[in-house]
Amino acid sequence: MKREHYGDWLLAALALGAVLGTAAVNLAGEQLREQAGNLSALLTAGGRGDDAWRLLRMTAFQRTGETLLLWAVGRTEAARFLCCLLAAYMGISISVVLGVLTWENGLMGLPLYLASVLPQSLFYLPLWAALAEAAGRPVSLRLRGLGLAAVLLALGILCEGAAGPWLAGILAGS
Repeated sequence: MKREHYGDWLLAALALGAVLGTAAVNLAGEQLREQAGNLSALLTAGGRGDDAWRLLRMTAFQRTGETLLLWAVGRTEAARFLCCLLAAYMGISISVVLGVLTWENGLMGLPLYLASVLPQSLFYLPLWAALAEAAGRPVSLRLRGLGLAAVLLALGILCEGAAGPWLAGILAGS
């Protein structure tokens, strides 16, 4: 992939993933809804008591793993292609969650989705975009960059485990 068109490829892969995820939700129908359970209840109940700590631990494990995977993929020969595949996966994930929330809550699905993912996205997206941009280039580990990456990841995890469920709970009225 040409360096000047790599960002376009990432956006196209994200959009393709969103289309595929939307199609999967619409084709799976009732079966997917049963498997997803009550996603709204899960999103709004995550910020209380022991559930809050469990959600924070689970989120920290998952998002740290995803970030390390993106970094490791960026060190391979096929880094840019694999980053495009990860962007497509992200698009699928986004559209499936949005589709299920819309099915469960109608028009309130979009505000619930935004409340539950927007706070952490403000921290994850710059971190993951920087990692994707550095894909295929020689790595230069600087303490300042590692520190900033760790802070962005930690703030994203905190928002996902605390702020997102709190905002979604306010919107859901629980």
